[in-house]
Amino acid sequence: MSTNSGSTGSTPTAAPTADGVSDNSASSGGASGSSGSSGSSDTSQVSSTGSGASAGSGRCHTADLSFAVAPGSGAQSVGSAGGVIIKMTNNGAGTCTMKGYPGVDLVGGGRTWSLSRQTSVTPHAVTVAQGHSTSFTITYLPFAAGDGQELDVKTVVITPPNDTTSAKVAWDFQPVLLQDGATHPGTYVGPVGAE
Repeated sequence: MSTNSGSTGSTPTAAPTADGVSDNSASSGGASGSSGSSGSSDTSQVSSTGSGASAGSGRCHTADLSFAVAPGSGAQSVGSAGGVIIKMTNNGAGTCTMKGYPGVDLVGGGRTWSLSRQTSVTPHAVTVAQGHSTSFTITYLPFAAGDGQELDVKTVVITPPNDTTSAKVAWDFQPVLLQDGATHPGTYVGPVGAE
């Protein structure tokens, strides 16, 4: 599913690499690189691989995408679970495709939590025309005093499916209940295009 967007991204700093990287695990490989500033549309490239030269209908590359938090994201009441919708806009030379789960790391307070996948939803291929967008949802369980350990998230590090280059967006929501050792954590990432 694609929608129009006027969102902009950062200038790619990634070097070209060959396609064929397997589907991402929930980890995006850490949080090195410059951090995103406040504002939901600020992104920055993190890794040193990827391609800014996609044209036609090849896979979507991080260098050709801009990332933003969609309006209406976040818990609707204090203490309730929330969904943060990350919108990815294709700024490349042509149509691109992606399928699967993005790698998502929540970073804050000197910690990084690589999120689990929402395996109850089956991923499907999404075709994104030039200038259009698709999205995925991060479902999160907010921290409440006495519930466990708090992760005061400041940044979300995102690696699109089948890519190794990451981008960052600012987290402007409540701290999250850290459940990095849980079998079924209340914070997880859904597949691209499942909205």
